Amino acid sequence: MKHLRLLLLTCVTPLVILAVGCAPFAPEKRDTLSAALPAHYSLYSPLGEAPGQWWEQFNSAQLNMLVDKALSRGFTLRQYWAQLEQSRALARQAGAALTPSLNATGDTGHTRSWTETPSSGADSLTLSDSYGLGLAASYELDLWGRLRATAQSGLLDAQASREDLNTAAITVAGEVSEAWLDLLATREQVRLVRNQVATNEQILSVQQLLFAASQASALDILQQQQTLAATKALLPPLKTQERTTLNELAILTGQMPGSLQLPQSSALPDLPTPPKTGFPADLLASRPDIRSAGLALESADWQIATARADRLPDLTLSASADYGGNTLENLFDAWSLNLASSLVFPLLDGGTRAAEVDRTRALAQERLAAYEETVFTAIQEVEDALVTESGQQDYLLALGKQLTAARLAKEEAHRRYLNGVDDYLSMLNALTTVQTLERTLIQEKTDLLKNRITLYRALGTDWADKLTPTGLILTNITRKHS
Repeated sequence: MKHLRLLLLTCVTPLVILAVGCAPFAPEKRDTLSAALPAHYSLYSPLGEAPGQWWEQFNSAQLNMLVDKALSRGFTLRQYWAQLEQSRALARQAGAALTPSLNATGDTGHTRSWTETPSSGADSLTLSDSYGLGLAASYELDLWGRLRATAQSGLLDAQASREDLNTAAITVAGEVSEAWLDLLATREQVRLVRNQVATNEQILSVQQLLFAASQASALDILQQQQTLAATKALLPPLKTQERTTLNELAILTGQMPGSLQLPQSSALPDLPTPPKTGFPADLLASRPDIRSAGLALESADWQIATARADRLPDLTLSASADYGGNTLENLFDAWSLNLASSLVFPLLDGGTRAAEVDRTRALAQERLAAYEETVFTAIQEVEDALVTESGQQDYLLALGKQLTAARLAKEEAHRRYLNGVDDYLSMLNALTTVQTLERTLIQEKTDLLKNRITLYRALGTDWADKLTPTGLILTNITRKHS
């Protein structure tokens, strides 16, 4: 037996020494993109600053407060923080396999035995107690890097989870900002419609006076009454939209719907200075969703290494030390020490391990395609936002000119109507056109501002890296407007 142990140690020890630091299946660098990134965007903007905490560019303490609440106590981010903790715990579990395990054991027993003596017919009772204490340790030698690959994959998954949280934070900030703009636009529409109602009421009063003086027809009055009623009908949907937008903001900021009350603020803000777009390649570092997709791809590569190493033998070392006695006093009088090693070599498994290698390779291909799509989509989002902003600004400029012309046409139609040259229908059409354009301008300006938010989100930023479960540290800009 002694010679057998010596032979085992002689064979195993060199294998351990050679393989302990070996990781033969570590993934190699791979080409992640099938096409080269463009050198620049079609509407490149070298001016401006990096987005940063871009919502502060709107110079609104109210918006800063809403975003801060959403980032610190919103339901969405609270879920992502919990998911991140889960991923980190799984990563610790995966890394724990690289360290030895040590367990303490203890046992106690009590035995009662009866013995009958046939010759004498007497029975005897024997009582005995047993006590034991011990330690048991085990350690799996990572011969082929399987455990390290599993730990590395878990670590990358945890890092990807943090990037997912950052992506969610950017999304939440964007959703809050867009809802806030919708609220401002709705309230501005309400103010405008009320002014238009007052204007139409004044015109109706004039028409009634003219009718009394036989200078206007009953049709003129009926047409103006219809215009007034149509304008008043715009108010209830706007008030409903205001209430529902407040409820949306309440949910985004972690509050009960119906509890959020925001005072009337000023009109829609001006469009901030365009941010510096940088180059398409900058998105690889600035967009957390791209970083997450890249980390997920790298994690899949390490899962391949785990699956390949799992097809090779496992070697586990174990040791145990035990103390035992029949009383507590002599518990430590007798002891035993056991050292063992276990070598497991998979021979037949029905193709389970080979199938796992195929699965992980397919998973890596899936995540490679997802990474490419994420990169290409990010570039598209920046391009679309730049093109949309340029087109929207041209559209607003054209609408402004149209409104100016419509107002001049309304004044001329009013003059011609008073002079009896044209009927009231021409003036009414001109008035309706002006009021419709005024309402359209508010909505289109809102769309321009919301598209700027889309551009900020598309460019990505690093402010989310500073996010903690309690939110962000206020910057000087935020403090200035708080």
